[in-house]
Amino acid sequence: MTNFDDSAGRVIAGRYRLLNKIGAGGMGRVWLAYDLELACEVAIKEIIFAQDLSETELAARVSRARSEARMAARLRDHPHVATVHDVVDEDGWPWIVMAYVPGATTLQEVVREHGPLDVQETARIGLAVLDALLTGHRIGILHRDVKPANILLTTPGPDAPYPEEHGQILLADYGIALRPDSGEPRLTSASGIVGTAGFLAPERARGAPPSAPADLFALGATLYFAVSGKGPFDRDSEASTLTALLFEAPVPPEHARELTPVLTGLLAKTPEERMDGEEAARRLAEVATAARRTVVETPPAPPKPTVVVPHPQPPNTPQPPNTPQPPHTPEPPREPDSPHRRSRKGLIALLAVALLLIGGGVWAGTAMSGSKDGKNVADTPSPTGPVKLYGENVDLTKELQPGDCVSTVWAQGKLKGVPSSVGVVDCVDTAEQVDGQVVKTDAATSLDDAKENGPARCKDLLAATVHRMADAQAYGLPPGEQGWDNGVHSTACLIFNKTVTLYGPVDTFRNQGEVVWLTNSSIGDCLNTKDTTTLILGDCSAPHNEQVVGFVKAPAGMSYTSAYDQSPKLCTNKYSSTYGNGPGQDLNAWTNKTDYTDGFRYVMCTVYRPDGKKLTGDVTAPASFRFTR
Repeated sequence: MTNFDDSAGRVIAGRYRLLNKIGAGGMGRVWLAYDLELACEVAIKEIIFAQDLSETELAARVSRARSEARMAARLRDHPHVATVHDVVDEDGWPWIVMAYVPGATTLQEVVREHGPLDVQETARIGLAVLDALLTGHRIGILHRDVKPANILLTTPGPDAPYPEEHGQILLADYGIALRPDSGEPRLTSASGIVGTAGFLAPERARGAPPSAPADLFALGATLYFAVSGKGPFDRDSEASTLTALLFEAPVPPEHARELTPVLTGLLAKTPEERMDGEEAARRLAEVATAARRTVVETPPAPPKPTVVVPHPQPPNTPQPPNTPQPPHTPEPPREPDSPHRRSRKGLIALLAVALLLIGGGVWAGTAMSGSKDGKNVADTPSPTGPVKLYGENVDLTKELQPGDCVSTVWAQGKLKGVPSSVGVVDCVDTAEQVDGQVVKTDAATSLDDAKENGPARCKDLLAATVHRMADAQAYGLPPGEQGWDNGVHSTACLIFNKTVTLYGPVDTFRNQGEVVWLTNSSIGDCLNTKDTTTLILGDCSAPHNEQVVGFVKAPAGMSYTSAYDQSPKLCTNKYSSTYGNGPGQDLNAWTNKTDYTDGFRYVMCTVYRPDGKKLTGDVTAPASFRFTR
C-alpha cells in the first residue's frame, strides 16, 4: 500500500483534496481535506490494513469497510455522532468521508491536560454518548471501541446560539462500526478482538461476540477515566490490565460521589448483572444536575377514557367519502393539501395528518389566579400592573406547570432570545395554536442560577424526548425578578419544533385514543388508523396498525413532489436492514405537503403489515439487550 504521509495536495476520488494529516492510529490516518464540489472542509479517513493479508482476506476487509461505513452513515442526523457523509474508493481502497469539527479535542486530551472533570460535567458527557449508543443499538449498530480518545469535545464560541452554549459532544469512529449480527470481526487486530485494553468488556476479552452491554461497559470505563484521570483497570502492562479487567473489581474513584452507582453498575463483570441503558440514562440525568437543583415534576393528568371519540379535524384536512366536513372558523384561502402515505411495495394511502392552523397567533396574557403553598401568587396586580412572572416581555401571570401547552410569538425569530408573547392554550383543541409544551420544570437555588443554568439543565432533562422526535428542540424559560419574588423558583422546560408548530401535546402528555400528527409523534409510537386521514395513539402492548421507527430529513433542495416520490426509498435506505423484515411486515412512508412547505421537511417511517393484520409488541426494543431490562 502506498504511503501517503507526504500526500498533501492529492485529490481523492476526484473530489477531496488532502490538506494535512490531523490524526493517526492503528486503524488508519485522518486527514483534513477540502471538498471541491461543495467548497467546504471535511475529515477523511484512510483505512490501513495489515501488510501480510492474503488477497482474498484483503478484498473481504475492503468490502466490509465500505459496508460498515455506509451503515454508520445512518446515524448522520444524530446530534452526538461525528457524522459519516460518504465512503469513496481511491485505487481500490476505501476512504471514509466525515464531518470536520474545527477546534475539537478528545476527552482523553482534556483530562490529560487539565485533570479530571467534575461529576456533573462527566454525567453530561455520559448522557450525550449514551444517547448516541442507544440510538445505534436501536437500529442494529454497535460501536465496539468506546473510549476517551473517541469522544470529541468542543468549546462554544462567544456567539454560540442556544442550545450549544456548552459546546458539542460527539462520539467518533462510528465509520468502522459493526452490526451485532454480522458474525465477523471488524477491521480486526491480530488477536481478532477489536477494542482497547482497559475499556474492553470482560466477555469480549474472553472472545464473546460484540453486544450492546459491551458498549455500555466501555462507556462506564470511559466515564471512570473522565472523573478520576485514569482507567478503572490501568496497570503497568497490557497483560496485567487485561488480568485486572477479567478478575478484579475497580476501586471507586475518590471524587465520583453521586456518579459511583452508575460506574459500578456499568462496570459489572457479566452482561446479565450490568446496568442497562435506560437505567444509566435516568441516573446520569439525576447526577448531571443533582448538586445544583432539585427537579420539580408534576405527573401528567390521569388518562382520558380509552374509548375513541371522533376528534374534530383541523381545517382543510381531506375527508373520506360521505364524511361531513366538521365546522371550523373560516380561514384565508390556501392551496389544498395533498398528503400521502407511501409503502415500500407501492401501496399508497392518504396521509393521516394534514394540518393548517392560521390566525390566532398572538395571545395577550391577562392576570389569572394561582396559588403556591396556599398563598396567592399572581392574582393581585402590582402598583404598576399585573405581575409578569417570566419577565417584562412575557405576559404570563400564572406559573407554568408540566403539561401546559403554549402559543408563542418571537420578535427575534423562533427560539431566539425570549418570546415576546406566551399564552397557555388547550393542548388538543385544533382551534388553538399549540407551539410548545412544558414537559418538566427545573428548580433553581437563586434567580441568577435560574437564568444562567436553567436553560442548559432543561436541555439535559429533555434530551431523550427531543431525540425521539423529528424536529424538536428544548427551551428553558426562567422566571423574571417579579416571578422570583412571587414564589416562581423554577425554569419551565419546554419542547418546541424548530419549524412548524407541534399541533398537540408530546411525550407522556399524549393519551391513548387521541389523534397524533407527524409533528408531535415520537420514535416508538404505536398507532392505529381511525380512517384514511387520522392516526390515533395506541398501546404497544395491544394489537396496533403501525409503529414509528424513525424520521428521515429530505435532502436539501428536494421539492415536496420529489420527497413524496422518493419517500419509500428514503425509509428503505435508512431502516430496511433493521425493520420491516418480520413475517408479513413492511415499511410505510408518511409525508405532508403543508408541513413540508412550511419547513418540516421530514418523512415519518413506520412498520406495518400489508395484509391488513395487526402488529403486536414493540418492534423498536433492541433484542440485543432486552434481557437486561
